[in-house]
Amino acid sequence: MTSGSILLGIALLILVGLYLARPVLQASQADHVRLSRRQLLLAEKEGILAQIRDIDFDHDTGKMPDEVHQIQRMQLMNRAAEILQQLEPTAGEASSSAASSEEDVDAAIEAAVTQMRQGKPKSSRPAKSMAENGRFCSNCGQSVDANDKFCTSCGHKIRAQQAVS
Repeated sequence: MTSGSILLGIALLILVGLYLARPVLQASQADHVRLSRRQLLLAEKEGILAQIRDIDFDHDTGKMPDEVHQIQRMQLMNRAAEILQQLEPTAGEASSSAASSEEDVDAAIEAAVTQMRQGKPKSSRPAKSMAENGRFCSNCGQSVDANDKFCTSCGHKIRAQQAVS
């Protein structure tokens, strides 16, 4: 084999590797772009807290001297405090949007309760009067349709001979 064919094989191998790694690289870049400022700050805060835990563990196991531990811990704590200060304004926005969605849910519940209290039917099927079809459930007394096999109110089996004359 000549050196040219070896170089061509290596170049081809690199191109195939880049082609196969492209979806992974693009997905990580796309995820980073989609994150909001608040999400990025929260991720950075979690990373700093993990670093603090790591240096505390290293100090506890004797891998890190006291002087170095104190300096690094103070730097990480100051950075975490800065991030928390940056998160405060965004936390107000998030809580206000959560409060508005809770108010929407409360309003929907109140509307449903009002509708039920006013006696509007729950189903889209028009309510029939008891005298209209002449059939009743022998268990609960609710009116049933002529083609019903079970009571819609209690689930009791309806017999065909239950017509009232």
